[in-house]
Amino acid sequence: MATPSGRGLLAKVGFLLCREGLLPEAEAVFRGLDATAPGKDGPAAGLALCRIIRGECDEAVSLLDGRLAAGSPLAASLSLYKLVALGMGGRLAETRELRARMAAEGMGASLETADALLAELARIRS
Repeated sequence: MATPSGRGLLAKVGFLLCREGLLPEAEAVFRGLDATAPGKDGPAAGLALCRIIRGECDEAVSLLDGRLAAGSPLAASLSLYKLVALGMGGRLAETRELRARMAAEGMGASLETADALLAELARIRS
């Protein structure tokens, strides 16, 4: 079983694989992490990112909503991925609503990260 620091390193590898467009490999990493530490939110964020890159934004939103409904301690991080999924999926009214809620809840850093991720995803998709 991977140690917490080993899982963190594997998660970084998974996100780098996403960045390079190696989605099957990234999904394998995130599924492995999920199997070794069920209920953790990092693998869910990674799997959601894989779905976003594939254009499966509604599936990403559903996955993230499940984690957020469970009272995730990483709500700010998961919310930023949800914001990206909504935006990339063309769900603009929901995107504006979530952005306003995040701003009201003091998640400014997450909003900045979401904007950077949206720009990076636009680069990957082109």
